[in-house]
Amino acid sequence: MGRLYVDLGNSRLKWMHDREQDGAPMQALEYFANRLHGQLSSVWHGETPPEQVWVASVADPVAYNNLLGWLVNCWGLVPRIMKVSAADCGLTCGYRQPRQLGVDRWAAMIAAYAAFPDGVCVVDCGTAVTLDAVDGQGRHLGGYILPGVAAMQRALQQETAIKLETPVVDAGEEWGNSTLSCIELGTCKSIVALIEQSVKRMRAAGVCNPGVVLTGGGVGAIASLMQIDYQRRDALVLEGIKLYAEEKNR
Repeated sequence: MGRLYVDLGNSRLKWMHDREQDGAPMQALEYFANRLHGQLSSVWHGETPPEQVWVASVADPVAYNNLLGWLVNCWGLVPRIMKVSAADCGLTCGYRQPRQLGVDRWAAMIAAYAAFPDGVCVVDCGTAVTLDAVDGQGRHLGGYILPGVAAMQRALQQETAIKLETPVVDAGEEWGNSTLSCIELGTCKSIVALIEQSVKRMRAAGVCNPGVVLTGGGVGAIASLMQIDYQRRDALVLEGIKLYAEEKNR
């Protein structure tokens, strides 16, 4: 059956089989850390065990240990764990201490750089939003981390008297005309502005003319507001895990 690639995030588990091509639909599960073992038994019940499992995880130890325990106990497989190092797959990490970089960001950069070798701006919109810049020589220049759209909106509710009754507004609005739409547009456009400014600064500094790749569950909230070209790749982290695994298996 080949390899199985697993991305264990803070709230979602995603996976993709080696037999699937890049861009093929991944599978995903909203999980609860202390119930993950049972959830995996439901979704992977009856599947033929793969030859290898590669895991990239940023989850808490409970979820991580439940995943590893299930793979060992149910499939008899000790997974191979993706780690961040100073250099992998043509990329050089920009962190002074590479292991402090989230492995999901590293995997996303590997896949995005493979698609845009002349330079790329990688944006993962999840519980948090991360942005990473890579130049045409594969050097990770660094990045930014900020709260995701939902986290920003929760903070406003917790720190003010604002109450949100419904999260739906017209994505075509240019300016908010109610408290709700002002919050929705303000939080989403702050992320869009950071992306577009980052690309503009990379161009102005002569670093490169980067491609832009968006991924993560929150992409839908900002995609319609983007005024520069971008590519959306929902399985980007899994694609990066796959490229990493292929390099390590050579």
